[in-house]
Amino acid sequence: MTKELKDWFVPWLMSAREYNTSILDHAWAHPENARLMLNENPIPPSEKIVQAVADAVRKGNRYPDSMKGLRERIGKMYDLGPDNVALCNGSSETIDAMMRLFLKPGDEIIMSDPTFGLFPPRAELCGAKVVQIPVREGDLQYDVEGMLKAINEKTKLILIINPNNPTGVYIDDDDLIRFCETGIPLCIDEAYGAYTPDKPSKAPLINKYPQVFLSVTWSKAHGFAGLRFGFVLGTEEMINAFNTMFLPWNVSLMSAAAAEAIMDNPEEIEAKVRHNNRWMDIFYKELKQLGLNPYPAHGNYMLVDATMSGKSTSEILDAALAQKIYLKRIGEIHGKTGYFRVTPGLDEENERFVKFIKEYFG
Repeated sequence: MTKELKDWFVPWLMSAREYNTSILDHAWAHPENARLMLNENPIPPSEKIVQAVADAVRKGNRYPDSMKGLRERIGKMYDLGPDNVALCNGSSETIDAMMRLFLKPGDEIIMSDPTFGLFPPRAELCGAKVVQIPVREGDLQYDVEGMLKAINEKTKLILIINPNNPTGVYIDDDDLIRFCETGIPLCIDEAYGAYTPDKPSKAPLINKYPQVFLSVTWSKAHGFAGLRFGFVLGTEEMINAFNTMFLPWNVSLMSAAAAEAIMDNPEEIEAKVRHNNRWMDIFYKELKQLGLNPYPAHGNYMLVDATMSGKSTSEILDAALAQKIYLKRIGEIHGKTGYFRVTPGLDEENERFVKFIKEYFG
């Protein structure tokens, strides 16, 4: 008897959640709509970046090397060496690799609810169980006690996004240390660290806690969402493990050239951060004046609690789309609907958003 194709797949494939990116098909087909939904940087790469990428294309017939010079430059940013840095194709590759490094069928990973939507499905595609602990009501801070109580002999990995996505909340340093002290592998995701330069990276923790590693992407403040570049920071043993799991040549010559170029031009990052933070302040003020509850932004996104308006999340997103604005759908939090997330776009798009909220909620 011949098996059906689905019977050849690993059994956890069909039960894993999906990280759906279909909104991007719609967004690319409708460039007139403001893309305020995916934490993209609205400012395109500078001509210096474009030229560096174009120059790298001319060498595209050759395989990349280990990019030690680039790893050295990144390491110095964190007082680390090149062997403490593993380059990757954006943090999505880190997310996938960390699950395969630490999780096997039946193991558990602990994370918050809500969290970045790519983490749960990649864990489930390893046959692992995702244990999500709801954030606290009110301040939406990590429920540290609840997460620590959820640890058992099956717990093989813990995730802390700092600041959390989509809530934008930073975990207290003392609480973060409590997770480090468990001895369980801990991923600290610092995707949005560049937006708050006054808050230092937690990279020094790897010197005391070898099971801790950091995930960094340059898709946000650097504007490399389409170029795909990121890295892992950890002990040499941790980095060796990630490099073993990563595919060879996972970082192209083009994305590496873009990374080198933007490090040579830090003012480009600073300008993008200023644009973002200026509009985050404006959004916060306008939303507050309308009686809504925006959570303070520490990245390029703001979670908005509009539950008091009586509007559901679907109603809000549909009304925004009618005004050619994409907003991010956020599921129920503590049983309440009416949450959404917004990312600053270009000036005209942001002005369109402010006009929309004033008309819709005012």
